[in-house]
Amino acid sequence: MAKCPKCGTEVANPSKAWFMAKKGEKSKVNIGLYDCPDCSARFRSVIEAEEAVSVKSLAPKIRNIKGELMQTLKNLRDKIKTLETERANLMLEIDELKKLADSKVNALESEVSMLREELKSLKDLLGVNEKETG
Repeated sequence: MAKCPKCGTEVANPSKAWFMAKKGEKSKVNIGLYDCPDCSARFRSVIEAEEAVSVKSLAPKIRNIKGELMQTLKNLRDKIKTLETERANLMLEIDELKKLADSKVNALESEVSMLREELKSLKDLLGVNEKETG
């Protein structure tokens, strides 16, 4: 809605409308010619303005986006480095646990072997055949 410059009445629809472009720019302005119903004044008003986009106006935005992307890249590199360090530490811990498990397995195998020998010697001492106990 356009407002009459003389009396301040709001006028909804223009009696005529056209587009106007500034020379050398890509912006367009939609202008309307209005007739005030209260004071009969004729006036022009901008209905809609489309701003031209220039590289100069985009340069600060592009620099800002570039800065944000660089910060994101730095953060991602830091996270990758941290995760690689954590992975290496976990691999070392896994290797230590494997060695511990292997030593326990060897100890249990030798203990079972000794118990089998003791069982055999007890059977021999008591004169019990393998077939009788089996």
